[in-house]
Amino acid sequence: MMFFLSGLGFFFSILLLSYNRGYRTANIYLGLFLLLFNFITVSHYLYIFSNSREFIALVLSIPINASAYVIGPLAFFYVRSILTDNPKLTKYDVLHFILFALIFLGRLPHNLASWDEKYQIADEIIFDTLKTFRYPRLNNILPNRLNYTLKVIHFFVYIIAIWVLIFKNKSRIISFGKGLHQLKIINNWLFFFAVILTFLGVSLLVLLFVFLSAEDKIDFHFAGNILFASIFCSFLILILGLVLFPRILYGLPLEKFKLDAIKNESTKLVGSETEVISFRDDYIDTIRLLLENWKKENKFLDVDTSINSMSKEMDIPTHHLTYFFSQIHNEKYIEWRNRLRIEYAIELINNQKDYDKTIEGLGKESGFRSYPSFIQSFKQITGKLPKDYIKEVKN
Repeated sequence: MMFFLSGLGFFFSILLLSYNRGYRTANIYLGLFLLLFNFITVSHYLYIFSNSREFIALVLSIPINASAYVIGPLAFFYVRSILTDNPKLTKYDVLHFILFALIFLGRLPHNLASWDEKYQIADEIIFDTLKTFRYPRLNNILPNRLNYTLKVIHFFVYIIAIWVLIFKNKSRIISFGKGLHQLKIINNWLFFFAVILTFLGVSLLVLLFVFLSAEDKIDFHFAGNILFASIFCSFLILILGLVLFPRILYGLPLEKFKLDAIKNESTKLVGSETEVISFRDDYIDTIRLLLENWKKENKFLDVDTSINSMSKEMDIPTHHLTYFFSQIHNEKYIEWRNRLRIEYAIELINNQKDYDKTIEGLGKESGFRSYPSFIQSFKQITGKLPKDYIKEVKN
């Protein structure tokens, strides 16, 4: 059961990192947090209950212990990125990794120790009492007992910081227009995320207390399994929340940005100073106007164009464009871009009834990188193959 739950955790964590919709950098923080937390929990579980000296020796070779000091900052960076709409790290954020660096350096000589030494420790862990975990100095800076305690305290500090961020920014999140539903989803998600983190923190605290007070593995086995199971289950609930409500990955429809003058339009929107703008109707109209200009300039014909390049060019965040296409325009960016390309190809054919260029050339002229993708898009949009459409126009 433990392995099944942890397997699901790994699968969805990797899925989140590989399929990263909308609010990209913030979701990377979240994906890394989920992946690392699951990895650390599974490793500690097997480290305690496994009877494989090879596996324990392998764990002693990996800086898992130090990595536990990264999960708190990652969760904090994720929430902060969502609430401030700014995923960038500052120069002061390096302070969040001081404990990680200290534990990593203190444990490094033991990670690099010989396999014979690691096998000896593994044998003590398997055949001896839990004192092997608690008292020997496997770290040149902190003894194990203090290290285990400090890991839980460190995680709790960041849980408190996350709650402070949520309540501090709650009054700043004001709902407007079509962004209201998305704001509610994110507000509820962040609260749910903080509640699950708090439960995980409490579970880890109880697990630490039981672990440090147990005399041997038998004494720890029953309570330890229950606590580990509760941690795995709550962790899985957290991931299921993302699966059931994928719009969480779009983040808040809130952004600080400056609009440049829109050329060749009677209505010009110029922002001389940075201001907070929500997904109100005027902001939606602004995006539509920018997209219309982009369309008129035939920029969809560039084979390298993407939603990321469009975002940089328009100075509008990628996750805002993703949200606009999916939730407001009701058409994915790729589908919209390909439709424009096919409409352009049809216009070329209609304007040249004696069209004599190759179909492959027509596809490239319309912005498609490959012949198959042009054929597939043309058939999907028109219901006909390009050669059949050309024959009809000629006749």
